[in-house]
Amino acid sequence: MKILLSVGLTLIALLILCLIFIYSGWYNVSANEQENGIMKWVLNTTKDRSIESRLKGITVPDLNNLSMINEGFKHYNEMCVSCHGAPGLEETEVSVGLNPTAPYLVKVAKEIDPKELFWITKNGIKMTGMPAWGKTHSDEKIWAIVAFVKKLPNMTAEEYQKMESPSGTMEGDEKHPDENEPQTHSHSVEEHHH
Repeated sequence: MKILLSVGLTLIALLILCLIFIYSGWYNVSANEQENGIMKWVLNTTKDRSIESRLKGITVPDLNNLSMINEGFKHYNEMCVSCHGAPGLEETEVSVGLNPTAPYLVKVAKEIDPKELFWITKNGIKMTGMPAWGKTHSDEKIWAIVAFVKKLPNMTAEEYQKMESPSGTMEGDEKHPDENEPQTHSHSVEEHHH
């Protein structure tokens, strides 16, 4: 009985401390302040484990289909470039003000599992500025975005600019088997995820 009473009192004390912390205003929610220490670890670990636990059952389609990549470019250029950049465009007024910082996909997309890119693009991530595009886009359109994102690390600024032109598309063979094969592991970007 004493053990139950001790556990109960400890839980009540922890609840009171949490409420004091929440209502005190001690925690600065300003996007100008970067997370550090335990809060950064808690947020990143929670995000990474949450995403990782939801990737099972996602089947990656052929991401080397040129028509899919070209459609993905249109969506990316319209919705994603202001936060995630593009070849030759690393920072925008939007991306500089984000906290956590949106990953610069030109550099990191190669390391991220396509399943993870799909899940994040479809579902978004709370309190990061990353919207849930699955509310307005079909899975096929989201996979098109993923297909394009997986090509970003190998794309030059000139190639990206060419795709921006009214007649611009990615050219080449329909398949590039050595590029962007689905990854068998998941890499989350430390500060994310946009």
